[in-house]
Amino acid sequence: MTDDFLGQIPRKPRLALMGEFSAGKSTLSKLFLGDDPLPIKITATRLPPVVISHGDSAAYTVGHDGTETRILIEEIEQVQLEETRMIRLFNPSDTLEICDLIDMPGISDPSMSSDVWMSVMDEVDCVVWCTQATQAWRQSEAATWEQIADRTNGQNILLLTQVDKFHSERDLERVMTRLHKETEGLFQNVFPISLTQAIAAGEDEAKWEASGAADFVNDLVERLMNAAATTSADTGLRQPESSLRGTAEPPADAPMLQDDFYADADTEPSSESDAVSVMPKRVRVRTQMRGRTERPSKASVASG
Repeated sequence: MTDDFLGQIPRKPRLALMGEFSAGKSTLSKLFLGDDPLPIKITATRLPPVVISHGDSAAYTVGHDGTETRILIEEIEQVQLEETRMIRLFNPSDTLEICDLIDMPGISDPSMSSDVWMSVMDEVDCVVWCTQATQAWRQSEAATWEQIADRTNGQNILLLTQVDKFHSERDLERVMTRLHKETEGLFQNVFPISLTQAIAAGEDEAKWEASGAADFVNDLVERLMNAAATTSADTGLRQPESSLRGTAEPPADAPMLQDDFYADADTEPSSESDAVSVMPKRVRVRTQMRGRTERPSKASVASG
């Protein structure tokens, strides 16, 4: 597959998960992917941005010169931050059929330069920013958002996490009122959520809605599908030369890359056994309700 061919294929939206340390990004990843994308002990280590795409489980490091090196997922904790621009993971979750995820490091780590994650911002389409309920939207968060907001497509969401720590509905209402006032015009929507309750909800729709996940997921999936449809209709929309796309032919045993996904417009979602959380199943329901996004086949791209 040549670079010219890859450049003609519209890509999936790239959704970045951002926020300060312990704001819930790792738990949100688990909700999205139906499993822990990284071993638990690794999530607390200092890592560069982790880009997660659909495919058979595999991991690569991407150096500052663009060199990709395949590694074992268990070796990720040994990745040297100074030598690695990003990590690429492949995961079979259904959620990744409508977007790629970029799990950013916590912005509040004083020992990590902002260059670590700023260098990847040009690859981002939209952001879910996690802010912790009892310390919501600190000055450091507002200052960081001011630096990066213009580098997104504007379809960004602010997620107020760990709302189960509030003692009353009045506490939640007071914080939500403040957030709406202080972030007016900065995000498309603000949602309160208990991620742990959402994961524990299983098939219980009442608990899923009570956790705050229903409103958030419905809104997010709608935005992602609209973004995918827009990109398919207008291949000139946010199609930069991407450092997330390798330039060499992948080896025969390499996982399916994100661009290869578009070669088959009839690709069906992975089986439910691929994931243990409720999120992928609900994503599948939403995509079936809206209709699957049309993606060009190799033949149609070539003939065009």
